[in-house]
Amino acid sequence: MPIRVEEIIRSVSRLKPMPSNVSQILREVDKPNVTIESLAGMIGLDQVLTALVLQTSNSVSLGYARTCSSLTEAIMHIGLRRLKSTLMTSSATSLMGRGLSGYQLGAGELWHHSLMVGVTSEWLSQALRYQDSEQAYVAGLLHDIGKLLLDQAVLSNYAGIADYVQRYHLQLWQVEEKLIGIDHARVGGLIAEHWNFPVTLVDAIQFHHAPSLARINQRLPAIVNLANSFSEDYQVNRSELLSFQAHPESLTILKLTPQDVANLKVKMKASGIFPNFAKAE
Repeated sequence: MPIRVEEIIRSVSRLKPMPSNVSQILREVDKPNVTIESLAGMIGLDQVLTALVLQTSNSVSLGYARTCSSLTEAIMHIGLRRLKSTLMTSSATSLMGRGLSGYQLGAGELWHHSLMVGVTSEWLSQALRYQDSEQAYVAGLLHDIGKLLLDQAVLSNYAGIADYVQRYHLQLWQVEEKLIGIDHARVGGLIAEHWNFPVTLVDAIQFHHAPSLARINQRLPAIVNLANSFSEDYQVNRSELLSFQAHPESLTILKLTPQDVANLKVKMKASGIFPNFAKAE
């Protein structure tokens, strides 16, 4: 194994585990007699979690006409299932706001893209009758989490990676694997394992570019793969390293024709789930 790949894998093990206060709140959410007020009180003790819950509730993807100013109101708006997902992914989403020089992404752009793919995955899961739309949201939201730890390796190899992408018309993840020895999806899967996520979520993140490789549930990574391709219509950053091509096997797994996909795109745009996201020119 190349030394740089070993170092990337070691960097996964150095990530902080889920904070104990988050684990405690998650246990509280699962209690049948939990109250919104008690959850708001617990979350309010942590400024980062408070900001994250308010950010989630005020996201344009939820389409609310007014913003929430209190935790109690925010939790009521997003519901306990989305609150649980928000808390479970807090360790990752707190890092997504930073810029990534290797991937040519400015501050907030990874979060913007990830949120779009998360919400689109949720919408597609409902349209395609997938059994757990919240799971699809989390998988979409975290699909590119591996880029956080692979960014410096990409930056060091940027010229070669960009040349391969353009000259051979390969997707970014394929070039990462060839030139670095590991791709961002695999790194993302390792992060998900480190945080003790269920196998279904680990696979959805790790195989969102190659859904047929998933061990127990190919539909979830196929949905994320398709959602990623849909997000191109709302993408502001046009970095040459961004990949939006849907894998043909995703359509096979989801039993969709190209016309079905076109129809889904039209329906999603008409649904207004991204009321304020600018469409890319």
